[in-house]
Amino acid sequence: MTASNYSYSSLAHLGPQGRWRRVLLVAVVPMLCGFIYYAYASSFFPHTAFKPSQYPYQHNVSLPADDISMATVIKALYSPILHPVDAANFTDEDGDVHKLPGEPRFKEKLGKRVLVLDIDSRPLTNDGQLMNEELKWKGMRPLSAGMLSHFMFANIHGYDYKFIRAPDYPDRWGTWVKVPMMKEALKTHDYIVFMDSDVMFHYPHLPLEWLLNYWNMTADTLAMMSIDPDEPQNYDTKGNRYLNTGFVIAQQSKRTQEMYKAWAECPSETRYKGCGQWKVAWAHEQAAFGNYIRYDFDRPDDIKVLPCVEANGAPEAVNRGGCKGTFVRHFWVDKGLLAKGISDSVMQYFVPRLHQMYHQEASEHIIDKKGFKLVGADMVPMTDEEKEALKKDEGKNQKDEGF
Repeated sequence: MTASNYSYSSLAHLGPQGRWRRVLLVAVVPMLCGFIYYAYASSFFPHTAFKPSQYPYQHNVSLPADDISMATVIKALYSPILHPVDAANFTDEDGDVHKLPGEPRFKEKLGKRVLVLDIDSRPLTNDGQLMNEELKWKGMRPLSAGMLSHFMFANIHGYDYKFIRAPDYPDRWGTWVKVPMMKEALKTHDYIVFMDSDVMFHYPHLPLEWLLNYWNMTADTLAMMSIDPDEPQNYDTKGNRYLNTGFVIAQQSKRTQEMYKAWAECPSETRYKGCGQWKVAWAHEQAAFGNYIRYDFDRPDDIKVLPCVEANGAPEAVNRGGCKGTFVRHFWVDKGLLAKGISDSVMQYFVPRLHQMYHQEASEHIIDKKGFKLVGADMVPMTDEEKEALKKDEGKNQKDEGF
């Protein structure tokens, strides 16, 4: 497959509709099926409501009957069940209830004040990669799934989204480019959400604003990052665990700009002696932040440390310090899980809706012949006595599922 020729503009001028938007069509085609059912009504959901225990907040959503754009498909699937930004609690898929610590700071949607950000200096034009002109579910590279999930999350909630193809440092490891690019992004947006391409939000219907309330971002907070697992390689020279820079929420301020400047310039050693070792040595920019920057920007609300169990790892990594990624999953444990991750972020919403459709139309396609008995090739009506006797043998010669 030949690669497309793309041109990239600066962050301030890059339009919200990337040419590669069509790539999303392939990755989330199952959602189109949901739209086929709902597009015929100008308003839906009251007659297809989820059980309250599953999605306690439900909203009317109007859809144009003749619009089958990808944006409308996403709206049809997620908008009816978006969690309120100021809800007092959230119940996860395991039944655990997460409560806000106090009065929510964010009570309205932030919209385009939020930038969901992907940053990469690689071409990503090979087969299965995001910038190739074609992408199929079969053969999709793992990191494409991650970045598509970021794009989808932004579209669900009306946030801005940008992919920055960054210039390289000639003498640093590639991941260093995220630092000056985040600094630049904070000149145009009040809040940025940067994710490595192996990071995903597990509940796309849960808005960022709710998480900011839950994790208590204050007006003085510069950035939020998750702590890394309790493992030997994750400790800095002072004996404290690193903060993982693969998922960063940052808030615009003069002090935030100062922090990012100090971080980006750390390896020059004009301010931080010894930081140059992290130009190419693992953990690169993460080690620079962990060993130097966080100790200079250490006011109580400067850096919010997020729990590993909530904002790092994945269920497959739960034995590594309990880092199961309740809200934000970081698949460093196995990047091959990213395709399953984006599938989960669609199908956990699509399957219940499809199941409800199945039951709503039950009278049209479920035929109950349990009042008959089989005699050879014929069905013969049972007497009441036979029906009672049958109840005693219910399930005989059957497995729970299968044959």
